[in-house]
Amino acid sequence: MSEQVELQPINRQAKVANFDNEISIDRGREEDRVSFEQIEDEEHSDFSDDSHDQMNNDIPDGGLRAYMVLLGSFLGLTANFGTLNSVGAIQTYLATHQLSDVSASTLSWIFSIYLALAFSLTIVVGPYFDSQGALKPMVLGNILSFCGMMATANCKTVWQFILALSLCHGIGNSLLISPLVGVVSHWFYHKIGLAIGLSSVGGSIGGMVIPLMLRSLYAKVGFIWAIRILAFFCAALNIMATVLVKERVRSPRIDRAERISEGKRKRFIDSAKNFLDITALKDAKFVSLVLGVTFGELALLSVATYYGTYAVVAGLSESASYILLTIFNGAGIFARSCIGYLSDRIGHFNVMIVMVTLSAISILVLWLPFGTNHVILYVFISIFGFTSSSILSLTPACLRQITPVSKFGSRYGLMYFFVSIGNLFGIPIASAIIGDSSIFHYRMFALFCGLATLVGSAFWVLSRYYVVGLRLNVRI
Repeated sequence: MSEQVELQPINRQAKVANFDNEISIDRGREEDRVSFEQIEDEEHSDFSDDSHDQMNNDIPDGGLRAYMVLLGSFLGLTANFGTLNSVGAIQTYLATHQLSDVSASTLSWIFSIYLALAFSLTIVVGPYFDSQGALKPMVLGNILSFCGMMATANCKTVWQFILALSLCHGIGNSLLISPLVGVVSHWFYHKIGLAIGLSSVGGSIGGMVIPLMLRSLYAKVGFIWAIRILAFFCAALNIMATVLVKERVRSPRIDRAERISEGKRKRFIDSAKNFLDITALKDAKFVSLVLGVTFGELALLSVATYYGTYAVVAGLSESASYILLTIFNGAGIFARSCIGYLSDRIGHFNVMIVMVTLSAISILVLWLPFGTNHVILYVFISIFGFTSSSILSLTPACLRQITPVSKFGSRYGLMYFFVSIGNLFGIPIASAIIGDSSIFHYRMFALFCGLATLVGSAFWVLSRYYVVGLRLNVRI
């Protein structure tokens, strides 16, 4: 018995020693093995502000209120991104009816100004949302968006369409988009990719439903009532979104009492700096991200605007061209949800780079050489709709990774201000390339879209480089 009593502690010590050795070996192996989770945390600490981590820890990342906000964002983006994704259905009709005697380059200004204003005013709306919340801009956006669409129904000339659709409805969209996108980052962090993906699915659903709805209504009730019904449809969704969407935090206001003795000029300059985060333009990763979004979205919106008329030139009917736009947006429904889920696990930047690169390849390998084949027209738009959906759905998630939540609205607005400039001049450039609408010029247009997407992919790679360097096995 004495030997057994003496042996028990010895055996335990041996087991503990062996167990410790196993742990040390396992730890050594773990240190040798690169972990996405650890590197991601390290990288966040490198490029985050001091209060960034605390803000992230306070984000609920779920719960009834968060999911109600997500539903509101989804409904609002169904109306607003859905309309943006469906401009081709309006452009194709105008080009063959009211404005059939107007040149393509002149017609293009209606939609280039509209797309530019829908995003450019986010440079003001974003900071206002950060400091004042979502309610006021969304209410004003509802009114302008509805009135602009109702006025569009009665337009007959280019300048009338510019005033109603481009200016009034475009400004209304701009007032709504920043709060609808920005508010999601207030309630989700670790699930931000999936959350923004689900909310932006609304844009794909709207982009799928609206062309089909207009296609049917054009034939049954005519252009005027088709656009009026669209206005009521969007207004109903926007009103529900306004009720559901609620910000969680606001950026701190400037303490006016502390500055009462300062000069007016200095107070104005300090207020402007606090309102517009221009310092972001000194951040190389932010600037590269902006350029990546600009070129990628230029190609995306050019395809969405002119693919329908291209299909008509290639021999498809006007009705079939609306089906192509529906397929384009329908492919994005599945893509935005699964891409968002995947990006939360392997990295938003990583998935974005892959998707944008595949978009460029699909244009250059399918559309450019085989675009006159009717089967290829359907195959290409399905693939491009899937891959390009990341440009709109993952951009906010990528921006959120390098931006504190309290500054998200400001930097989102600043980013899309520059993107809108690209849209303002890019759409007319695309129209000028199309020229007389011959197949040859449309192929040059396809080449333009493919190269723009490729350049956008290069800038996304550069932005990722500024965040994590040349390391490939990093979740970012």
